[in-house]
Amino acid sequence: MTGEATQAINIQTVDAKGKPVDGMACRIVNGSAEYMGDTPMFGLRVRKSPTPLVAECKRHGYAMARALIISRADLASGSTAQLLLPGGSSMLIIDHISGFMYQYPRWIRLQVGADMIFDRSDEKGRDPTPGIVTRQFDAQVRYASGVQDARVD
Repeated sequence: MTGEATQAINIQTVDAKGKPVDGMACRIVNGSAEYMGDTPMFGLRVRKSPTPLVAECKRHGYAMARALIISRADLASGSTAQLLLPGGSSMLIIDHISGFMYQYPRWIRLQVGADMIFDRSDEKGRDPTPGIVTRQFDAQVRYASGVQDARVD
């Protein structure tokens, strides 16, 4: 096996103009674990996995922020060079199954009131990974946890 089982990610929540909205309670889940914290979360250690992270953040008085965070195989980490070693294909399979060969985007900014997708393949340099807004939420959106209203005016 190569690499580490976990990686650090940064999660922020922002409004539609990009201004930070701190103090949103977030639940982040993938096939391996569940993480909780308030934004901003810098250096959150998450277990690597081929399954996406799902982040859902909420705060009284604000619409929720939700995102699907897609990992990709980090082929530059030397995993392809393993194939040249004796037993290399076995190590590559183990790295795939364990999730060690996958990386999530390092820095994401969830937009309050939006459902978004972030993909590791869109990451450029050290800047936040650009996300795609798939839909906007209104005041009647319900949380997966059962909270009735997303925003109180």
